[in-house]
Amino acid sequence: MDRLLHCNRSLSLIIIILIFLQMSTLSCTGLTDLDYRLSKLKHADASLSDQQGFHGESCAEMTVESEGNYARIYIYLDPPLPVEDLDQFSMWLYPQSGDGSMEVELYFDGDEDDSYDSKNSMDARIISQKRSCLQAGMSNNTWNELDGFDLQYDKYKDNDFPAGSLDDCKSRLEGKSIVKIYISIYKDANASETSALIDYIKIGDEIISFETLEKEDIKDGPSSATPGGLITYTITYGNNGLEPIDLVVKEDYDPRTAFITSYPLPDPGTFDTWTFSDLPPGAHGQIVIKMRSRKPSANGVIDGHVSGKGFISREGMLSTEFESYLITNNVRILAGEFNYSAAATTRIRPIIGSTLAFSEHGSGYCRADEKLTYNSVSISAERNILAESSPSAINISRERGPLSLQGDWSANLRAKNDYRDIRWSERYYQGKDINLSYRTQLGKTLSYLQTAATFRGQADRTAIWPGGVSDTHLAGNFTLAGQVRWRWANKTISPEKEWLACSCPIEDSLISA
Repeated sequence: MDRLLHCNRSLSLIIIILIFLQMSTLSCTGLTDLDYRLSKLKHADASLSDQQGFHGESCAEMTVESEGNYARIYIYLDPPLPVEDLDQFSMWLYPQSGDGSMEVELYFDGDEDDSYDSKNSMDARIISQKRSCLQAGMSNNTWNELDGFDLQYDKYKDNDFPAGSLDDCKSRLEGKSIVKIYISIYKDANASETSALIDYIKIGDEIISFETLEKEDIKDGPSSATPGGLITYTITYGNNGLEPIDLVVKEDYDPRTAFITSYPLPDPGTFDTWTFSDLPPGAHGQIVIKMRSRKPSANGVIDGHVSGKGFISREGMLSTEFESYLITNNVRILAGEFNYSAAATTRIRPIIGSTLAFSEHGSGYCRADEKLTYNSVSISAERNILAESSPSAINISRERGPLSLQGDWSANLRAKNDYRDIRWSERYYQGKDINLSYRTQLGKTLSYLQTAATFRGQADRTAIWPGGVSDTHLAGNFTLAGQVRWRWANKTISPEKEWLACSCPIEDSLISA
């Protein structure tokens, strides 16, 4: 009875282990820092069982046949537990057949490499002296608590280390950390089979109760999501106490997401709260939430006309691309006086699209007409520029009077479709006059650039597409018309040939490459 009262006091803290599954880059761990593995031997076995768990629906069953030796549970601590922090170490046993002997081994790391090495003098291993279930005062076919602090331990291969209690060993092994624990049951030589159930292993503040969700991975979803796509979050909750509790889950969604649905559904009249009344000891569950991230969108039409004389500089840019961003959702678990919180951050992948940039610069007369149309997936433009070079007067000061400036004309166009990996650019410079018209469309299916120009000066034209490059340089007095066109159909890219027509007066020169 003293053991049971001690356990009730020590386990009064209700550990509700919560994981908010995120599309991030976390290592896979379970709902507890205690990970375990059950031995599988030829004549002995440790396996999960739903016979009659002490805590919750499941427990572990350890069985050793007459030809076998032992069955074992391997427990790994990540991160390692400093021996000074080991204030609780207990388990519950249900002897079934035979009078098996229990043994506990603790492995310590002494050089801070988070592992045990038998050849390293700084590491250590202590083993409890074997005690049969009867010697430990346990009764068959009932649950009995075994407190690890009641056992006597020897240090492996160290005769100078006197046997002592776990408290004695803690003081002698100060500064070391526990990295793994083995719990074994050895066969009863007088029985054809030795078996026992084991449940609710408590090491410090961590618990193994062999429930299905206890070993769920934290990461259970994509580390990133597409803009406007669905995101699935999973909240895992549980009652690791010994009494029923009322548990409330409260979500705080990122404002750039929208709630779609969940299972189970939220409390009536809410979309972010779940209440679980009288949650039994050992009960675990999950809430699966479907969210949708916001997808940036844009629609617009620009229809303009400008004309004038002077020193003129114009530029503009349209883009359907959007950068990646992070969204974070928070959750709180409320159970009586306890308040637990967790967060999940998901990277929303960037939107790959198109960009159109243009500019004109020069001195003299200029007239421009343009119509630009764009949405979230495509850009189209139709522009006409007529410019003639002439001096422009600028008043800098009253004393000096107006200053005459003469600037050659330049015009630039850059069109890129990152979705299809296409780049087009045209640059006209050192021009006395320019008459330029072009139409372009940049989209997922069809992209093209049609250009017509009469120009006195120099021009550079470049086209880059998957598998090819075209580069042209022109100088003189010329008229040109050109078109580049790409169409995406049936999952194959079909390039249409680029063509260029040029004509120039006899007294001027034309150089192309």
